[in-house]
Amino acid sequence: MTKGAVNLDEKANFSGYNMCPKESKSNKRNSIAFMNIHMDEDDETSIRGCLNWTKERFFTREKLKRRLPFLTWLPNYSLHDLHGDLIAGISVAFTILPQGLALSLLAGLPAQYGLYSSFIGCFVYALFGTCKDVAFGPTSIMAILLAPFVAKGGITYAVLLSFYSGCAMFVLGILNLGFVVDFVSFPVLSSFSTSAAITIACSQMRSFFGIHLDTDRFFPTISGIIANISNINPWDTCLGCFCLIFLIPLQRFRDFSFAKHEEEEKLALISNFGDSYGPSRFSVWMDKIWWIIVTGRNAIVVIICGLLARSYDRFTINKDIQLGLPPFRWPQFEYHEGSIDLSAGQVAADIAPGIVVLTLCGLLETVAVAKSFMADKKFDATQELFALGLGNIAGSFFSAFPATGSFSRSAVNHNSGVRTPFGGVVTGTLVILAMLTLAPYFKFIPKAALASIIIAAVIPMIKFGDISIAWKANPIDIVPYCLTLVTCLMIGLEYGICLGVTFSLLILLYTMARPRISIVLRKTPNGEPFLYVKPDRSVLFPSTEYLKVKISKAIPTCDLQLNNFTIVIDGEHMFRTDSTFAMGIKHMVEQYQNRGFLTVFYNLRKPCLRALVTIFEDTHDFIWCKSEEEVWTVIRTNAVREISPLIGDTNEKYMRSRRSSHWMSQSVEY
Repeated sequence: MTKGAVNLDEKANFSGYNMCPKESKSNKRNSIAFMNIHMDEDDETSIRGCLNWTKERFFTREKLKRRLPFLTWLPNYSLHDLHGDLIAGISVAFTILPQGLALSLLAGLPAQYGLYSSFIGCFVYALFGTCKDVAFGPTSIMAILLAPFVAKGGITYAVLLSFYSGCAMFVLGILNLGFVVDFVSFPVLSSFSTSAAITIACSQMRSFFGIHLDTDRFFPTISGIIANISNINPWDTCLGCFCLIFLIPLQRFRDFSFAKHEEEEKLALISNFGDSYGPSRFSVWMDKIWWIIVTGRNAIVVIICGLLARSYDRFTINKDIQLGLPPFRWPQFEYHEGSIDLSAGQVAADIAPGIVVLTLCGLLETVAVAKSFMADKKFDATQELFALGLGNIAGSFFSAFPATGSFSRSAVNHNSGVRTPFGGVVTGTLVILAMLTLAPYFKFIPKAALASIIIAAVIPMIKFGDISIAWKANPIDIVPYCLTLVTCLMIGLEYGICLGVTFSLLILLYTMARPRISIVLRKTPNGEPFLYVKPDRSVLFPSTEYLKVKISKAIPTCDLQLNNFTIVIDGEHMFRTDSTFAMGIKHMVEQYQNRGFLTVFYNLRKPCLRALVTIFEDTHDFIWCKSEEEVWTVIRTNAVREISPLIGDTNEKYMRSRRSSHWMSQSVEY
């Protein structure tokens, strides 16, 4: 007989029998071997080994190309690429110039700061970004999140938030924590986008109507407009309405094609005559003209309204625009304004919530943009964190406020046929030229026109239809959706998204802590009863106690003689484990043994088996079976063999023993 094996006839009583007896050091090495853990006799860690591992892990050519993506596309750059990038860069520049001015006012800053945030990040992202379509710069969500902090500390806080949020993104990239955006659920993200769009549109009402309001919140803005209805500037209001009438239809039908419409009309002719007719030259030219109008619609509004404001002194305009390029200087880490003097630590503590929210939202926006245009390619969120972080850090030295990838401008970039990230260099260069040459004319742009540009841009972000999607998918998703929406509108966007993410994580943790567990009373082919337990996922420390309670509640429901009763735990879906689970199982097995129950483990995955073997090494209570025949034998004879003969010596034998279930585990319901 094999050493360590037990005669089934001699072991009719299994009580106290050790499936994993206390072993010597040599036996422990063998127990490690049968679990397929490779361990060399002369295995040791050396300085040279650590250096070689570090070199292979971090300093390879592939890793260098991942961290410096321009090394991938720059050596193969062609004139065809340059042509596409020039067209795309010019198109984005026509969009970012008026949007930058408007978004700066949305954040509560002088208009030129939107242009300061629109050029340096383009250069940095061209070097370190991974998605050619992403257009780096100010966005409406980042601007509205920045507004409360600008109200506290003005330009100093805005520039510092760019620096600190950039540092936070860079550190997250070093730590490979780009996956944090996966914890923002769809209901929270959709609700946040909708509430942000509503808040942004309401914040522009003061410029749209030409009245003075000291708040950006939803309800105070509505009440302020009603209170100041007699002070509304009719010229600003009419100009804003005409701008919206022009912008919204162009945005709605931006994908319209005259050539495609003409081809659809000729479809009947094609089917009748069997010949194909291409679009006419007129349709092709109309498509080009339509594309130019749609792409440059914001610039058209700014130019026409600027000419009107220069000719007629009836509109509210921006008179405090500073000319020229911003100076290169360090961010001011301390705050001094009047009688208020705050140290660097006090300022950092004051803007800490903004650092967290702006970092998260900046990454979320860029990831959403990149994934929409890189559906067929692998997306590197960690590298995007590097690019965003470096872009915001560099921007803070040029008085820029926090920026990220813009969805609207990225769509223009993509539709314009951008070939490489060099399109961002073209855009940044044109922004610099505009600040040097066109800045004197920016002061004639009416505030109502800029407000109309922002309102038209955020209207598509309002998607109340997502409520029905969330309800149909899982009714519980309505709770974080409504919680985020109400909090964002009543308290603030930064608090709303934090509360929504926290509540979603609590729902996730509760789901993880409450796995579905199938507990069924079954019988062997010979009629011996046993309780069959099968969780549908890994049982980790939050759900260990839940598993024990479910089993304990199920045992009294078995209307049987409970002497020598068997509990079989099937671990087919338990791919991960932890020490809390192993200790909890050990205590449960010991408790059931004192009550005369036998606990048998079947179909265990290697991580679970390894953890339980370690926990039970000093006891006599661990019983593990590889096959249903062995489970049947244990239940029938109340005797088992030691674990070492039951475990195969090779991975092939181990996997072959895990064949599909038959009489014991078939038709499991959760």
